[in-house]
Amino acid sequence: MLNCRQVNFEFISMWFNFKHRWKNLNQCFGVFLFLSSISICWGHHTQFSPQAQENMRDFISSLSAKYSFDRSYLEKIFTKVRLQQKPLSLIRPSKTNKSQTITWDHYRKLFVNKDNIDKGKRFISTHIVSLEKAQKNYGVPPEVIAAIIGIETKYGKNQGKFPVFDTLATLAFESSGRENFFREELEAFILLCLNQGLQINKIKGSYAGALGIPQFMPSSWRTFAIDFDQNGKTNLLSSPKDAIGSVANYLHKHGWDRNIPTHSVAIQEPGSNAKQFFTYELQAEYKYNDLQKGGFKDPFNKIPAYLDVSLVDLKLRNDKIIYWLATKNFFAVTKYNRSYKYAAAVLELAEALKNRPGF
Repeated sequence: MLNCRQVNFEFISMWFNFKHRWKNLNQCFGVFLFLSSISICWGHHTQFSPQAQENMRDFISSLSAKYSFDRSYLEKIFTKVRLQQKPLSLIRPSKTNKSQTITWDHYRKLFVNKDNIDKGKRFISTHIVSLEKAQKNYGVPPEVIAAIIGIETKYGKNQGKFPVFDTLATLAFESSGRENFFREELEAFILLCLNQGLQINKIKGSYAGALGIPQFMPSSWRTFAIDFDQNGKTNLLSSPKDAIGSVANYLHKHGWDRNIPTHSVAIQEPGSNAKQFFTYELQAEYKYNDLQKGGFKDPFNKIPAYLDVSLVDLKLRNDKIIYWLATKNFFAVTKYNRSYKYAAAVLELAEALKNRPGF
C-alpha cells in the first residue's frame, strides 16, 4: 500500500512525463503539418503529376550540385511553376502527324503572302544597315534573314503567349516524349536568365519554349546569339539588330555558303527514280552531275555540275509532287526547323522580298 508521499511523487512524475510527451507530440504534429503544407502547396501550385514532381526534385538536386546554386532559390522558383497542358498536348507524339498531311501549296500560302511580303520589305528597309552588315560578316542575304524572322514572329510582333519557364518545366518533367531534350533546354533557360538578368517568370514564347524575335531555343540563344548592336548583351527579346546578327550567325555555323545557290526546281524525266537521291540526314549528299544522269535536271542552270545536292519532295494537294535540287544552304535552313516545307517557305518568301514589288 502506497503512502501519500509516494502517491504525490508518482503523480508529479506521471504529469511531468505526460506533459513532456504531449510537447513532443505537438512538435511532431507541427512538423507533420508543415511538411504536409509544403506537399499540398507544391501540388496545388503546380498541378504536376506525382512522378513529375519527383522528377522536378531530382532536377533541382542535380542543378544545385552541378553549378553550386543556392538550393533554396531553385526551390522558390519551382514552387511557382504551373502545368501547361496545351503545350504538352501539342508536343506529345501523335499517331497522325497533322503537319505531315499539310500539302506544300497550302503551307506556302500561310507564309508566302502579301502581308508577309509587305511587312518584310518594310523590315528590310528599316534595318538595312544591320542586314547588310550581317551579310558581309556571315554571307547570309538580307532577304533570307528577314524571311526567317517574318515566318517565326511576324518580324518580331508575335513572340508567343506561353510562359517559357512553365512550358519547359512541363515538357521536361511530364511525359512529353522528349523529356531529356527539354530538361537540357530548361537548364539552359535558367542559366540564360541568370546571365542576362532576365525575370524567369515573365518571359513568354512558343509552345515548345522558343523565345525572342528569331524564336531561338534557350540552348541556341546561349550558343549562337551575338551582341550585334554591341551594347554588352545578347538581347533577342527586343533588339532587332541582335536578332538579325544571331540568325545570320546561326545559319553560318550550320553550313551556309555565300558562294552557292540554295536550290532549284528539278525537272523529272519519265522513268527516273527520285528515292535514290533522297537524304535522311538533312544534308546534300550527291553530285548534281549524278542527278542529271539519273533523270533530274535544273531547267534554270542555277546548279553547277560539281555541286552537292539532294532531292527534296514537296507534295501538292492534287497528289502531284514538286522536286527541288537542294544544296547545303537549303539544309542550313532545315537546321532552324527540320521541315522541308519550312525551308522552302523561307526561301520562297526571301525570293519574293528580293524580286517582287507585291503579290
